[in-house]
Amino acid sequence: MEISVIASGSNGNCCLVEDKGVSLLIDAGKSGSEIETRMKGLGKSLEEVDGIVITHEHSDHISGAGVLSRRFGIPVYMTKEVYSGARLGKFESRIFSGEFKVGSLKVKPVVTSHNVSSCGFVVGKFGYFTDTGIVTGQMKNVVPGLNSILLESNHDVEMVHDGRYPVFLKKWILSDEGHLSNDNASSIIQEKGKNLSFVLLGHLSENHNTPDIASETFNTLVKRKIDFSVCSRDKESGSWKI
Repeated sequence: MEISVIASGSNGNCCLVEDKGVSLLIDAGKSGSEIETRMKGLGKSLEEVDGIVITHEHSDHISGAGVLSRRFGIPVYMTKEVYSGARLGKFESRIFSGEFKVGSLKVKPVVTSHNVSSCGFVVGKFGYFTDTGIVTGQMKNVVPGLNSILLESNHDVEMVHDGRYPVFLKKWILSDEGHLSNDNASSIIQEKGKNLSFVLLGHLSENHNTPDIASETFNTLVKRKIDFSVCSRDKESGSWKI
């Protein structure tokens, strides 16, 4: 399996998963042209993508899905709740309510906790979880079976408290339906990630986190040696064979 992070952050999210001759995008939260350009930078082609799977309806996860579906004939997989909130124009939609397949790849939705209906995904032994205020029970159940994961490490709690956001927005970020902190992300890796050999820390906040702080927290709280990388907010992060 190969994982390529095309975009990660509140300014857009997109991840390419390739395995068993099948290619799928998890989220498409950049413009279609930006996703195409970044994929070409990694030697990847949208012509080979078999499906786009969507975590939730927020624009930084879905904005480019309609364009890519129309331009390249790619079906877009989403829940009925996401479909009802999507504003993508005409596109080829596939509704899922449980485990489904994209080609020969099994995709397992895993409930996350956000302020809209949301999920993460497990594909093989790779897990993808962003935009969740807490580590849900379903996440706790699946993480021990994974060998690799892209996990939100959104913010440093002290930076949120000390930041300039209004109180209501700070409360939402820190709530059970907000975003996962560095501490909570690293803690679930330590507590449940006994079989993990590779971790991607993603969806970092522009204002309340830095790659160095996320890395320092990981190195402090995760007591065993695990290869990890922090995803870039500004460009494609790279590709990894796992």
